[in-house]
Amino acid sequence: MKSNLDNKNLLGTSPISEVFVKYAIPSVIALLFFGVQNIIDGIIVGKHLSSDALGGVNIILPFYSILIVISFVIGVGSLTIVSIGAGENNINKSQDAISTGFWALLVTASVITVILFFYAKDFALLLGANKELLPFALSYLNGLFPFIIPITLGFYSGSILRATGHPNFSMTSMLITTLINLILSPVFVIFLKLGVMGASLATGISFTIGLIISGYISFNPKQKYAMYKGKFRQNLLGKIIYNGSSEGVSELGTAITVLIINYTVVKFSGSDGVAAFTAINYVNLIGVLIFIGISEGLVPVLSYNFGAKNYNRVKAILRFAVKINIIIGLLFLTIVQVWGSSILQLFFESSNSKVIRIATLGLSIYSFVFLVNGLNILATSFFTSLEDARTSIIISVLRGILFVILGVTVLSKFLGINGVWIALPLAEVLTLIFSVYFLVYKNKQLSAIEI
Repeated sequence: MKSNLDNKNLLGTSPISEVFVKYAIPSVIALLFFGVQNIIDGIIVGKHLSSDALGGVNIILPFYSILIVISFVIGVGSLTIVSIGAGENNINKSQDAISTGFWALLVTASVITVILFFYAKDFALLLGANKELLPFALSYLNGLFPFIIPITLGFYSGSILRATGHPNFSMTSMLITTLINLILSPVFVIFLKLGVMGASLATGISFTIGLIISGYISFNPKQKYAMYKGKFRQNLLGKIIYNGSSEGVSELGTAITVLIINYTVVKFSGSDGVAAFTAINYVNLIGVLIFIGISEGLVPVLSYNFGAKNYNRVKAILRFAVKINIIIGLLFLTIVQVWGSSILQLFFESSNSKVIRIATLGLSIYSFVFLVNGLNILATSFFTSLEDARTSIIISVLRGILFVILGVTVLSKFLGINGVWIALPLAEVLTLIFSVYFLVYKNKQLSAIEI
């Protein structure tokens, strides 16, 4: 299968809209299907088990985010070096980056699997499970941990496919993964009555099959770029972790946000509050994945042009993506404000009016986050693609950790649970001020180099 990575006409000179369609759209579609898969799991658990079961799943979601953090750190870090190496016409650099990331991720995932085998209950308690939620959280975790290796490698394989010019195949493998999960989840949970463990087993099995499919290219030594063809290089591992750390911090921020809000809403509304936030978080996931899909899809394009010193094109791609994200943010806010209540009712029985009421009010406030978070997500990916991980990390820490902790802690004291919902949009707005400053400064730097 021929790669587009070395197609200088496509990456370096084709209209930006064409490149956007070939790289960003497949990434968005793949991640959207991944999001739909999670939402369907949430609907099945909430409708056919209980709101406590849904809350128990949400307790484990930060751990799931940690797995994605590790995969993104290695995957995006490798992707950046692979694409810059291609722009520099340095094939060995690209190949060694792929292999280095693979071995690092395999060892890390193996260690996590062993730890959880012995300390699953302790870990669930650490994540905040109380006596009502612990049985469900532990059940979900026990079904998930045997598949940590294929889940993390599945995300990594998808990143490598995009980096090596196979975005459509990456999308296809994710679509098949999602469809398999959509079939297995109701079978395991409803018909085989495996409870929340059935949902996590379905996820693990589907990702294992997805990895096998994507591995047809990413592990194929006949391809120009493959997992095993390069050498493990410790110096490259440092660069990979550094370049990808901003994306990891961003995902880690998501995990921390969920943890902080879970702890806070439990104080105000108990397990009903956690269940309400879980539903809100599923709706938020769709918007966030669209923005991540656009940003991550464009990383190889930005990195390639940066490596090839096409700085004016780098800036033009950024301007195009900003316009797209603003339009999508306005559209998503409108949809949630008009139909948010109907969407939330998909997750609960109609008799559970208290949870629905908490979730509806929370989402009406929380949804303003979509006006801003797409721009901040784009900014982190932009700086990562240019090997400016420090700036990207600063933005990620501000939006996902610092401003969230301050906002939730302070506002909840004065406004109660409504302060929790306000804290997230406010954190994004404050972060955007810094993002704009950094972007303007970087554009001036690129302009000076171009001259």
